[in-house]
Amino acid sequence: MAFPYQPGYPTGVQAPVMSPAVPYTGPITDGISPGKMIFIQGYVHADADRFHVNLQCGAGGPPRPDIALHFNPRFGANKVVRNTLVNQKWGGEEKGDPGFFPFGQNQNFEMIILCELDEFKCAVNGHHYIEYKHRIKDLSRINTLAIDGKCTIYSIRFEGGAAVAHAQALPMPNFQLGPKINPPVPFECAVEGGMVPGRMVFVSGFVNNDNPDRFHINLQCGPGENAPRPNVAFHLNPRFGGQKIVRNALGNQKWGGEEKETPHFPFVPGGFFEVIILCQADAFRVAVNGVHMIEFKHRQPYQNVNTLLIKGAIRLTQVRFQ
Repeated sequence: MAFPYQPGYPTGVQAPVMSPAVPYTGPITDGISPGKMIFIQGYVHADADRFHVNLQCGAGGPPRPDIALHFNPRFGANKVVRNTLVNQKWGGEEKGDPGFFPFGQNQNFEMIILCELDEFKCAVNGHHYIEYKHRIKDLSRINTLAIDGKCTIYSIRFEGGAAVAHAQALPMPNFQLGPKINPPVPFECAVEGGMVPGRMVFVSGFVNNDNPDRFHINLQCGPGENAPRPNVAFHLNPRFGGQKIVRNALGNQKWGGEEKETPHFPFVPGGFFEVIILCQADAFRVAVNGVHMIEFKHRQPYQNVNTLLIKGAIRLTQVRFQ
């Protein structure tokens, strides 16, 4: 898969939406087609009774546009109602329980919607949840995402679909590899399958409010930081005092030369962030909040990376591999 956030956003790649206000209504660039995935990270309010995510055939109203998928968690009954609106009339509700209710009040969540030829598939917090057969068969009509209710949205990201050159229908992400929702900091996990060209690491969370100093994300060739330390193929280290993102590598117990230049410093105390690290054959490339920031040429074989380590003045909401 191509890196999703190159400067200028290549054809078929839609810029992510960061921390939008709710209610939210926004376009889906190039519409919905088989292989399109929508990633939504957010938080359910402590007093939430419900919220909804709609895939719509337009915005505005009245009259209301047709709604191809209405995904509506309801906390009183602990059910997720699914439905379709056509010509101002709702169809029959689907609310069968797949065995669990994946949302909790006062909790973060990630929802993924995958469009396939005959149905939508929805996953929540790393687990496949439901399928919903298309009732609006002309997928090209679906062009708008709308979210409303008692929730806060951190980020919305789009991937895949027929508009991407040479794209094929994408499988639902391999949930054997995550995501980890609200993991503690420090955080350490194995990088199952290692780093290979095209592999991406997604790290999202909040910077601490009170005088944050720094944090770091390491791709290491072994666990821990005790002596003797394992080699670190990539050390990504935002430092708030100097407003710099320091990059480095550790080999044979020695740090190399630091790289510090960045177009800007995107982290703020109390602010939400999403870091994406892409491994390519020549370098690691990093995007922050949907904007390509830096690249770090490999100083050690990326094939030796087997551990992700995160420490410092942040609170994590999610760690995911793709």
